Amino acid sequence: MDILAAVLMVALLVFIHEFGHFIVAKACGIHVPVFSIGFGRRVVGFKLGGTDYRLSLIPFGGYVKMAGANFGYMDEDEDDLPDDPGRGFMRRPVWQRLLVVAAGPAFNLALPLVVFTALLMAGEPQPAAVIGSVDGESPAEQAGLLPGDTVLTVDGVEVQTWTELVELVHEGENAPHELVLLGIDGRDRTVTLTVPDDSRIGISHSRPSPIAGIDDPRSPAGRAGIETGDTVLSVNGVETADWVAVRHVFATAGASVELVVDGEAGKRTVAVARDETWTPAGSPLDVPEQAFGILPATLFVGTVGETVDKDPDGLFRGCTPSAPAPPTPASLAGIEPGDRFLAMDGKPVIRWGDVLDAVSGTMEGEDDQATARQVDVQLIRDGQILTLQLTPEIMRDTDSLGRYYYRPILGVTRMGGFVEGPETRVYYGFGAAVGRAAEETAALMGFIVEQLGKLVTGEAAVQKSLGGPVEIVRQASHAAEKGLFVYARLAGMLSISLGIVNLLPVPVLDGGQLLFFLVEAVRGRPLSHRLRERAQQVGVLFLVLLMLSVLVFDIGRLLDGGGG
Repeated sequence: MDILAAVLMVALLVFIHEFGHFIVAKACGIHVPVFSIGFGRRVVGFKLGGTDYRLSLIPFGGYVKMAGANFGYMDEDEDDLPDDPGRGFMRRPVWQRLLVVAAGPAFNLALPLVVFTALLMAGEPQPAAVIGSVDGESPAEQAGLLPGDTVLTVDGVEVQTWTELVELVHEGENAPHELVLLGIDGRDRTVTLTVPDDSRIGISHSRPSPIAGIDDPRSPAGRAGIETGDTVLSVNGVETADWVAVRHVFATAGASVELVVDGEAGKRTVAVARDETWTPAGSPLDVPEQAFGILPATLFVGTVGETVDKDPDGLFRGCTPSAPAPPTPASLAGIEPGDRFLAMDGKPVIRWGDVLDAVSGTMEGEDDQATARQVDVQLIRDGQILTLQLTPEIMRDTDSLGRYYYRPILGVTRMGGFVEGPETRVYYGFGAAVGRAAEETAALMGFIVEQLGKLVTGEAAVQKSLGGPVEIVRQASHAAEKGLFVYARLAGMLSISLGIVNLLPVPVLDGGQLLFFLVEAVRGRPLSHRLRERAQQVGVLFLVLLMLSVLVFDIGRLLDGGGG
């Protein structure tokens, strides 16, 4: 992990936050002896205008020390008052103290607006209008769209990005749209696409990775030595970064192909020839590579779980007695890694999403009262068709936002993965960039506030929604690997989170100090020193417990494999 990337991100966010306090304090005539990025012993710095600008030993955090305000208690400290006592923090009018305290979170909330505007004007990378995959029996397949097609126009309107494509085809549902496409073969064609009532078109920008699956060892690919899990590096000398490229070469191949693959058996060159005496088991898929006995690994079972954890994200797991976890339906039925689903309830499986859709469709009822009906399954193993009946188990899970929901599962995961398709840069003028940046910033603020509300009501998992220093390092490292734009967007999102969290009415946070000063403004005098001190002690205890909790959550993510 790139710790430097995380340290730089945290330092930036802390600097912006503390700079907000600092610049407003200076504007209000308050003396600021120390401006520090980090806590603990001073490492390096310089003094200017009566302020010691320093980097301190512990990089996660920072502070502005204002004269007449004991950091942490925001109470009078006569030892650091300047020659003019009127420049002490607590000697300033309450409205000025409110502005100084509010400035830190305000600067954090404003930072994304600046960052997003700059990114949009510099050219935002967006998914290009290139189709990565097409669902079977979908409106897109019926219209004749193919993986690798580039959509040039929709109803005569030129499109560049995936977002533009989706927005245009969803205008006027049930009305036919004329799409001009540039095929992967370099030829143009025109198709008519009608969007159904459920708005599900059946296309995706992502496409399967170039990892192969072999469902019959007697197939040409199996006899040639290709194994499930091998990565296809090239076909007939053409490099294959994804399965769209693999399929295109197979579609134009003759009676034989030459593949360069890499897997457990090492990197090797394999020649595969058609065999007219061999036919795929079950209903063949309408894909050219299956004639050689090879398919994308995303159609195959990757892992089979042993037991069903009914509440994998329960906050008090292990603290109370519970019934033994039941075995998964897949393990009970004998499903094995490397199996390929052929059909679910008689419907052919064209993509792994068909398996997920079929399992989701077995759920009857809602929440913890939900049950699942039996599903008939056909799968292929070593060229033989197996027929099974499975009843999914209902479990409580969390989505990508950490919010609870109930779903039926079989206990299997797919093999392989998906990769994103090509991107294009979209450049915005200043006005458009500011408008779009404001919309994104407001949407993120709304999401974070909503998520905090769901944490309070128990609708979201605490351990999936909160992260500490370890999680920040992990996220910043991954973002840095993906480039400046992803890194800057993460910084903007964390800045909003920092600003909103600091506004919570916890005494040691800015929100708690704002509450104290608002009360003072209303009653005409400050709260008693004893009351503020007790409140600060409670606030410190709360933050210590919170930091210990998020540290435990962070370590749990690493142990569960979430560390990447």
